[in-house]
Amino acid sequence: MSTALRGAEVGSFCLYCVSLRGTAFSEAAEVISYNMARYPHQPSCTDLIQSAGQGCTLCQLILDSLSRDCRKSGQLDADGNPAYPEGEISIGGVVGPAGQRWIWVGKSHNASGTLRAIEIPRDWKDPWNHEKPDVNEAALLMVNKWIQTCHEAHPDCSRPDDEFMPTRLIQVGPEGADTVRLINSRGAELQDRRYVALSHCWGLSMPHCAQTFRETLTEHLERIRLSNLTKTFVDTIMIARRLRIPFVWIDSLCILQDSRDDWEIEAAQMADVYSNAYVTLAASSSPDGTQGCRIPNDGDESFWPYLDIPVIGNREQKCYRVFGWSNRWNPSLEDDPLQARGWTLQERELSTRIAHFSRDTLIWECRALRASLNFPWQDPAVVIGHRRVFDTDGVGRRLPGTSHSVPDSTEEQKLLAAAEWFRLVKLYSRRCLTKQTDVLPAMSGVARIFSRFTPGAYCAGLFESHGIISLLWAVDRPQKDKTVSKTSRRPSQYMAPSWSWASLVGAVSWSWYPPQDRIEAVATIQSIMLTPAGMDDFSQLKDGSLRMSGKLRKLRARRIEHAYGSSGDPAGLALFATTRGVETKVGWITFDVLDEVCESVYCLACARIGFPWPQVYGLALLPVDNDSLEPSYRRVGRVRTGEKTWLEESLLTEIVII
Repeated sequence: MSTALRGAEVGSFCLYCVSLRGTAFSEAAEVISYNMARYPHQPSCTDLIQSAGQGCTLCQLILDSLSRDCRKSGQLDADGNPAYPEGEISIGGVVGPAGQRWIWVGKSHNASGTLRAIEIPRDWKDPWNHEKPDVNEAALLMVNKWIQTCHEAHPDCSRPDDEFMPTRLIQVGPEGADTVRLINSRGAELQDRRYVALSHCWGLSMPHCAQTFRETLTEHLERIRLSNLTKTFVDTIMIARRLRIPFVWIDSLCILQDSRDDWEIEAAQMADVYSNAYVTLAASSSPDGTQGCRIPNDGDESFWPYLDIPVIGNREQKCYRVFGWSNRWNPSLEDDPLQARGWTLQERELSTRIAHFSRDTLIWECRALRASLNFPWQDPAVVIGHRRVFDTDGVGRRLPGTSHSVPDSTEEQKLLAAAEWFRLVKLYSRRCLTKQTDVLPAMSGVARIFSRFTPGAYCAGLFESHGIISLLWAVDRPQKDKTVSKTSRRPSQYMAPSWSWASLVGAVSWSWYPPQDRIEAVATIQSIMLTPAGMDDFSQLKDGSLRMSGKLRKLRARRIEHAYGSSGDPAGLALFATTRGVETKVGWITFDVLDEVCESVYCLACARIGFPWPQVYGLALLPVDNDSLEPSYRRVGRVRTGEKTWLEESLLTEIVII
C-alpha cells in the first residue's frame, strides 16, 4: 500500500474492523497477555481487497501484510501479483508485551501475516510533521529526540567522562563541506567535546583511502575528501552534522592501520571510546561500507504504513499504533549482518546510547529505554534475543556499568556478574572474526569494565574470582543449537591455553543457572600463569598454564546409540570406568573438537553442580609430551556424571594444564 495511514477515525473502518476494536485490540487495552481465540474478519481476501479499495484503513493495513507474506513466500500469479490464500480471514493469537496479533486465512495452521499494536502514551508527539516523511528523515529526527530525552530524563544513563578524549577524532565541519579532517584530540582545548562513534562491518572492500596509515597521517590531519570515503562513513558524518555534533570516531581513520603499537594503545582504550561517545551509530544492516548508515527500506517490508487506533479499555479511551508485517518477517536486531561480527558485540555493550540502522527500521538502546522507529516510546520486542549486560534486566537488576566509580558488590551481584559474563561469552563465541588472533582483543574493552567490579585477575577470557565454574564451559554444535552455524576447530595460531574458551573457534556455553544451581568445588585452582604477547594483559597471549589439584582418573569413551542422556552429538560419548574388574558407565563426555575424539581420556573432577540432584562436572584431558619434570595436560573436552564410584577410587594429584 502506498498511502500513509495515520490517526484513523472510526468512520474510516468497515464494520468488521469496528468489531475488532472491541475484541482483538481491546484485549491489549485490558492488558490481556494470552488468548488464542481468533476473531472473524472479512469472508475472503476478495472481500478484503474490496473493503480496502473503499477506504477502510485497517483493511488496507491487513491487505498490505498479506501482500508482503505472499511476496516473501513466492505466492505470485502469472503477472507477478500476490496470489492470496483462500478462506475466511480472522485475527487472533497471543497479545503479550509485544502486542502481536496473527492474521489467519482459511484453515491453515500457519498465520499469513502479523499485526502489532502497542499503546501510545498520552503525552507522546512524533517528531515529524508530515504525514509520510522519508523514512531516513524520520529516523534522524527520532535519533535527535531520543538523545535529548536520554540526557534530560535518564539518570541511569551515564554522562561522558570530562577527562577522557580519544587520541584522534574526525572534525566533521559545516553542512555542505566536501571535506573533513583528522585532529589530534588528546589534550586539545575543545569547547564542544561531543563525538559520534561508529559501529560497522569492514567487509572485504574497505578502500585504502578510507584508512589512516603512517604515510597518510599528515595528509588526513589537513584534509580527507568525502569522495574517498565509504557510503557508511559519509552517512555518519552527515548525521553528525545534522545533529550538530562536531566530531566522529571511526576506527579505520582514527587508528593507524600499519602501526602495531598504535593499534595496541587504541584497542586498550576501546571501552572508554564507546562508553564516552555522545551517541553510537550502528550500520547494522550493512555487511560492508557500501550500504550506508541508513534504513534500506527498498523491498517488501516498508516502514509505512501504520495506523493509530482509538480503543476503549477500562472505561477510558486509549490509542494504539498498529503496524503489519508478513508472518515471515519480524524486525529483530539479531538478524542484522553487524550482529554476526565479533568486534561489534563490545561496541554495542559499551555504548551508553546506540542507534541501530536495521534492515527495515531504526532501533534505539540506552540503559533505560529500548525502542524502535515503529514504537519510539518503547518496543519490548526489538532486542528479545539479547539484552545488553549493563542495561536493567526484567526484574530491575543491573550491573554497576561503565562508570569508573563502582561500589562494593553484594554476593547476589557477584553471582549476577559471573552469569552475565558467561552469557556474554556465549553470545560472542557465536560471532565471526576476520582475524582469529583478535579473539581476546575484541572482548578486552568489555572485560576491562567487568574487571572494575570483579575481584581477582582476568585470565585468558575468564575471571579468577569466578572460580572453578569458569573452566567448565562446553562446546555447542549445530546438531544441538540452531544458533550455531558451524562445528568448532582449533585455530592454526596460538590464541589461549586449552582450558580457556578462547583457545578454539566455536560456540560455547555453561551448564550453570544461578542462583538455583549450587556449586561444590571438588578440585582446587592453585595458580594461573600467563605471558602476554604485548603490553596489554587483556589482549593477545604468548602462552599460559593452570595448576590444579584434584581427583584424576583414566576413563574410556564409547558411543551408545539412543541412550538416555545422549544428545546425538557426534562428539558426545558415554564414559566408562573399570571398578573391581567391572566396566560401568559413569557419565558423558563432550569433546571440544571432532578431530580430538579418542577412546581414552584422563578426567579431572572439578565440581558438583545443580539442585536438588547435582552432577559432577570435570575436564577431559590428554597428556602432553614436553620438557617439564611434572605431568602436563591439555584440555580436550568436558565431562559430566552423576556417579561417585569413579571419584572414590581416583587419586588426588596435582597437575598442570597448558
